[in-house]
Amino acid sequence: MTGKKADRLRDAHADDTVAPSPGRSRAARRKRVLLAVAAGSALVAVGGLGAATLVKSPAERAARTAPPANSLITAPVTSQVVNQSVPTRGVVYPPTQYNIVPAAASADVTQLYVSKLGVKTGDSVASGKLLAEVSGQPLFALRGPVPAYRDIKPGSNGPDVTELQDALAELGHSSRPDEKGSYGPGTAQAVSDFYRKLGYPVPVTGATTQQAVDTAQKAVDASQKAVDSLTAQKKAGAAPPAAPPGPAQTGAPQTGAPQPGTPQPSAPQTGIPQTGAPAPTAGLDLDRQIADAKKQLTADKAALAKAAAANGPMVPAAHVVFLPTLPAAVTAVNGSVGSPVNGTLLSLTSGGLSLTGQLAPGQAAGVKAGMAVEILVEDTNTTLTGTVAEVGAPTTTPPAGKVITLGGAAAGGGAGAGGTAGGNPGSAGGQPNAPGSGVSYTPITISPTAPLPATLNGKNVRLTVLKDKAGAPVTAVPVAAITTNAAGQTSVTKVDAAGTRTTVPVTTGVTADGMVAVTPAAGTELRPGDQVVVGK
Repeated sequence: MTGKKADRLRDAHADDTVAPSPGRSRAARRKRVLLAVAAGSALVAVGGLGAATLVKSPAERAARTAPPANSLITAPVTSQVVNQSVPTRGVVYPPTQYNIVPAAASADVTQLYVSKLGVKTGDSVASGKLLAEVSGQPLFALRGPVPAYRDIKPGSNGPDVTELQDALAELGHSSRPDEKGSYGPGTAQAVSDFYRKLGYPVPVTGATTQQAVDTAQKAVDASQKAVDSLTAQKKAGAAPPAAPPGPAQTGAPQTGAPQPGTPQPSAPQTGIPQTGAPAPTAGLDLDRQIADAKKQLTADKAALAKAAAANGPMVPAAHVVFLPTLPAAVTAVNGSVGSPVNGTLLSLTSGGLSLTGQLAPGQAAGVKAGMAVEILVEDTNTTLTGTVAEVGAPTTTPPAGKVITLGGAAAGGGAGAGGTAGGNPGSAGGQPNAPGSGVSYTPITISPTAPLPATLNGKNVRLTVLKDKAGAPVTAVPVAAITTNAAGQTSVTKVDAAGTRTTVPVTTGVTADGMVAVTPAAGTELRPGDQVVVGK
């Protein structure tokens, strides 16, 4: 029984699973329909809300696109020094730039290479300073007004010898007892001492002059020997040397008394008396020979002295750079150790850098010598000071110094013949008055308070010429804050923290850099920090 009952219950459960009742199926369908209707209603509501946000009335659109309400632009009242000024540009350049072109001092040097550098850009060069070494040859600077134009050596005379002597004396190498402008033993000793201190072999005049000395010395020795021999014969009472045998003579000179009937050559025929018994004029002939020999000795000694004077220590023109003013500044080094030398190796400026301002038409009025100048180096934000030294006549020629080439064979061309290194002296950096633009300007020469550093060579700087001397701080407002009414009265509008506006009558003063000095009218107040209207 129990087994059968279990089977019936299992069959009944299977029937319920496979075929639900009709009442339950209808309830499920109604539930699904209600859910679909609710979802559709939600979508319609959201869509309507979105569309409503896009629909605006004309009034709403006008309100949204209308310009904002007027607002005030204010600026603070300040207390500052207001000086009338003129802004302009200026060019820094060397008044004289020396381009150094090395040359070979010896025929043995076939190619020039930089074997040593003694300076770098920005260095200061004093007298006696080694600038460089080119193919083993020193190149040094000395003070002197005349550039080296020849080798200075023993026997030389002239102003270049004088400047060499003065330059060496300045370094402690005296040329005494030589006279000024004359290269003698004293100058030779001074040159030798200088080269040894510099650490280089002393250059000499060479084999040719030494050979001349040797030849002259041999002539002196021979003349001295002749004088000594003749003098010894005279002291011994001997006759002068016999004349060489003539064509009628047998060979050896005769001695003793002359044989009767034997022809004898006369002294004038040979100039040398015969040996043997002295002729009546034998003593006179010996004296004449001694005198002639001494005269020849004197001439030979003079020739030796001349040869010796031209031989010895020298200063090749290729070794020395004479500059009129030292110290000088190195503005460019166009080479490195091991590189070949081609044209200008070094550029030096002597006597400092110059600064010329360029005033546009209309700016020069009122600018005078003695006015203070502020110099702004913009790339380093450095401010320097100076004064106006001179106001020139209007010109279109760009400000620039002169360039002098020293040494080498490039004086008429090449890299160092008129070009500049380390900055173009006349470059204006593309400013309105740039050189070459043909624009007229008024040049003003600026005298810096302190020497300008060599790094400024070729720079274009900003200048501010202060027409008035700096005074006490004054109350100042922006120029835009000043208003003038129909009656010509000037005033400013002050605004407090609450936005309240107050008109303050003022008297204006000096104007500079967009600011104007003001004095409020009696009974009114305008203090630093107050806000004034400068625009709307």
